[in-house]
Amino acid sequence: MRLRSSLFLLVLCGSTLAAQTITVNTSADVIDIDPNTGTVSSLPGPDGKVSFSEAMIAANNTPGPQTIGFAIPRSEWILQSVFPGRAVITSSVGFYFRAFDQVTIDGTTQTAFTGDTNPNGAEVLFYRNEVYLNANGCVLTGVDGSSFTITGSNCSVYRNTGGMNVSVFGGRACLIRDNECGTIKIDRSDDNVIIGNVASRVRVLGGGSTALVRNNRVGGPTLAERNYLIGYGTYSSEGMPSGTVVQLFATSGTLIQNNWIGTTRDGMSSGNQASTIGIGFEGDNQAVVVRDNLIAGILGRGQAPHYAGLVFGWAVYFTGSANGVSLLGNTIGLDAQGAPSLGSVWGIDVGYASRTAIRDIRIGGPGAGEGNVIAGHRLNGVTVGYRSSGVRLQGNSIYGNGGIGIDLIPTSAPNIGVTPNDAGDGDAGGNGVQNYPVITSAAVEGSSLRVRGTLNSAASQSFVVEVFASPSCSTSGFGEGRQALGVQRLTTDASGNASFDMRVPSTAPVGWVATATATAELDGSTSEFSACAQITTARATFQSYGSACAGSVGLLDQRSNSLPTLGNQSFALSVHGARPATLALLFVSLRAVNQPLQGCAVLVDPTAVVFSTQGTTDALGSAAAGLAIPLDPALAGARVYSQWFNQDSASTNLGVIGGGAATQGAEIVLGS
Repeated sequence: MRLRSSLFLLVLCGSTLAAQTITVNTSADVIDIDPNTGTVSSLPGPDGKVSFSEAMIAANNTPGPQTIGFAIPRSEWILQSVFPGRAVITSSVGFYFRAFDQVTIDGTTQTAFTGDTNPNGAEVLFYRNEVYLNANGCVLTGVDGSSFTITGSNCSVYRNTGGMNVSVFGGRACLIRDNECGTIKIDRSDDNVIIGNVASRVRVLGGGSTALVRNNRVGGPTLAERNYLIGYGTYSSEGMPSGTVVQLFATSGTLIQNNWIGTTRDGMSSGNQASTIGIGFEGDNQAVVVRDNLIAGILGRGQAPHYAGLVFGWAVYFTGSANGVSLLGNTIGLDAQGAPSLGSVWGIDVGYASRTAIRDIRIGGPGAGEGNVIAGHRLNGVTVGYRSSGVRLQGNSIYGNGGIGIDLIPTSAPNIGVTPNDAGDGDAGGNGVQNYPVITSAAVEGSSLRVRGTLNSAASQSFVVEVFASPSCSTSGFGEGRQALGVQRLTTDASGNASFDMRVPSTAPVGWVATATATAELDGSTSEFSACAQITTARATFQSYGSACAGSVGLLDQRSNSLPTLGNQSFALSVHGARPATLALLFVSLRAVNQPLQGCAVLVDPTAVVFSTQGTTDALGSAAAGLAIPLDPALAGARVYSQWFNQDSASTNLGVIGGGAATQGAEIVLGS
C-alpha cells in the first residue's frame, strides 16, 4: 500500500510541475476564456488566438511552472511609427499582466519567429502597462523597453533591452543580469544580485533604521559582473539638476564592486548632465563595502532660468547615520585611462553638506589594493562635516583637487579650508579636527625617503602617522598626497608631544614635497594633510656617539678629514691619542650597537662589518685609513658606523686582546 501511495505522489508531482509553453500570437488584448478558471487547456479561446492577458490567466490557473513565448505575425504589430521593429503589447487596463504562479516570459521566441527586426534590442515590448511577477522562481528575458515589478523570490531577469525599469519589492535572492535598462530598484528585499547590466541607476532601499535591507550585491570582481551605470538626473522648473546614480537607503551588508558609475560605457565622458551624486548614502547604512569602482563624471550642469552656467556634484555623498562603511580601491574622478578628467565639485562628502553625524567610515586601508585614488575635483578631495567622526583615511592617492586634499570642518567656524593646529588638540569638529603632523625635514637617502617631524595632540594617546609625496604643493601651502609611502605608530607623552623619524621606500625625486597625516588609534579619526616640506638630498654628516674608553695614554679620539660627500675620493678616518707604535684597528659596520666589553663599549655591530683595516700608530699615537666614496646618487643617505680600537698592553681595559682602548662610534651619512 505504501509503495502504491509513493508511486501516486510521484506521478502527481510530475504532472503538476511539468513545464508547458503558451504561445502569444496576437497583440490585441482580447480575453475570451474564463479569467477565473481558464487554464492552458482552455487555449486558444473561440477566436483562435492567444493574447498576453489570456496567457497569464492560463499560467496562473494551471499548476506548475509555465513558459510564455511569442509568435505574433508582423501583420498584427501596432504602434510601429513609435516602436518600429517590435511586437507591442498593451492593454487598456493591464489587470491580468500579473503572475501568481511560477512563469517564464521569453521574448526571444518572437525573435526566433520573425527574425531580428529591432537591431537595437529585443522584439517584444509592453507599452503603458507594468508587468508584475508575484510568484517565486519567475524568469524574464528578451523584452524591450518595459517596466516590471518582482515581488517573488529567486526570480531571474536577464538579457532585456531598451531602457526597461526593473523593481524588486519584497521577496529575496533575485538575479538581475546582462540587461540594458533604466532604473533597477531593490525595495525592501534581501540577497539580490545585480551584475553585467548597462543601466541609468540602481536604488537599494530599506524600510528605515528598523527594517534594513541586507546583503544585496551590485557588481562583482570579474569583468562580466561589472555594471555600467551611466547616470540619472532631472531638472527642476528653475533649472536645478538632481539625480543619484547609486542610491543606498537603510541597507546593511551591501557590496558595490567593480562598477563604472557616472560615465559613458567607454569611461571617457560624463554619462548624464543632470547627475549630481555618484553614490549616495541616505538613512542608516551599516557594513557597506564600496570596492574597485570607477566613480566619475558626476557633474550636474544647471540650466536656465536660474542655474545656467553653474555645476553641482558629489562623487560620494553621506547623509543620515551611516557607520561601518568602507571605500576601498576605487578611482574617484579618473576616466578609464587614469587621467583626472572627470571629477565632481566635491570628491567624498562625509556629512558636510547634509550636516549629519556619520561614524566609523573607512576610506582606503593598509592592504594591497585598498587605497583609493581621489583626484580632479573642483573643491576638496575629502570633506568631513563638523558632526562626523571616526573617518579613517589610509593608503590613498589624493591629488589634483582644486581645494585641499582632506578638509575637517570645525564646529566654531564651519567653513572649508585648512584649520590650524591647536595646542593639546582640544578643538571640536569633523574628526575632532585632529591635529596634523609638522614635518621638519624630508631627504632622499638612497632608495628611501627619510622624514622627520613632530605631532602635538591629545596626551598619552597612540597615533598612526602616514607620509606622502607629491610633485608639488597646493597654493594653500598644505598638501595633498599623490603617493602614499608608509606609516609609523607613535604615542604622545603627558604633554601631548611625540616625534617621528621614518625611512620609507620611495622613488619621489628631489624637488617633490612630502606631507603627512595623523590618525588617532582611539577612534580612527584622520587629520588634514600637513604643510608641505620640500624633499632634498641627504646632507653629508659625521656624528660621534657613545663613549670612548681610555688606554695607558688617555682617551682615544676618532676624526674625519672632511665630510663624507658623494665622490669624495680622499675621505679618511683617523684615530688620535693612542699609544705610539701600537696596533690600531678600524671597523666599519652597517649597524650601531652598544655592547659593554671589559671596561669599554663595542659600538659597531661585528656581524654587519663591511670594511676593516689595521695599521700601526705613529709617534704621536695617530693612524688613518682612506675610504674613497663613489659619485653614485643611489648612495645618498646611506649610513655606516665606524669605531677604532688600539692594542695597548699597558691598559687595564680590553684584556681579551691583551689590553687596549676604543674610540667613540661615528655615524657617517653619505650625501651632498
